[in-house]
Amino acid sequence: MDHVQLIERQIESYLTCKDNDMPVVSDNIKYLKQAQIFADLSAEELNSIAYRVSLREFRKGQVILYEEDTNEYMYSVLEGEVRVFYTTEEGKETIVAFHGAGESFGEVSLIDQLTTPATVAAMEKSLVLTVKREVFFDVVQRHPKVMNRLLLLLTERLRHSWSHARMLHFKDASYRIMTSIKEMAAKRGEHVPEGVLLKLRLTHQNIADMTGLTRETVTRVIDKWKKSGLLTIDKNRHMLISHSFFDENFSL
Repeated sequence: MDHVQLIERQIESYLTCKDNDMPVVSDNIKYLKQAQIFADLSAEELNSIAYRVSLREFRKGQVILYEEDTNEYMYSVLEGEVRVFYTTEEGKETIVAFHGAGESFGEVSLIDQLTTPATVAAMEKSLVLTVKREVFFDVVQRHPKVMNRLLLLLTERLRHSWSHARMLHFKDASYRIMTSIKEMAAKRGEHVPEGVLLKLRLTHQNIADMTGLTRETVTRVIDKWKKSGLLTIDKNRHMLISHSFFDENFSL
């Protein structure tokens, strides 16, 4: 990570910190609450680990983890967005996931102690909570609620992998794109009167990299749906998905 410039705040021991250090620890407790994997912990339990974590800030486009790197941390996105992808032998990127505020990554390579299976890069300026390997295992062993969250998280990712592999078996471009949009809407969408608002700032190239299609094909399909009123995309690339989109019977 030679090219990654980061801002890191190491927190002094909570048991020995001075009074003027207390706001810093309080900030980390606030951030820990935002991380889904720690969401079930009590204030007292969060206090016990607040001094053992760090905060890092990554600029847009910076790589957080490289594919085949040895990983020493668990990461949780607090602000911003990251994408997870691998590069094929032909040099094409294939996006396998996006992680937004509250979502974590890096746990798998900590558990099996193998190299990182994919590259993770910031899609925009992002604030990320990091937990060292030894701290991660200590927290998981001491707090069964974190273990339960971890199991649910890994199970969700396994199901996503199955769904993604199944989607790629279909030749129909509309079906591939529809499946991806519906899955993102279910996970990240906000219900509004007009339908579902997806604030993930996707480009047509992002969708192409997710679905194994060309950008031109994605543009053609998305434009068709926009003209028919199924989708609206604003200047910030937020996607408004109409109610009728979810009822549409796309051809296979």
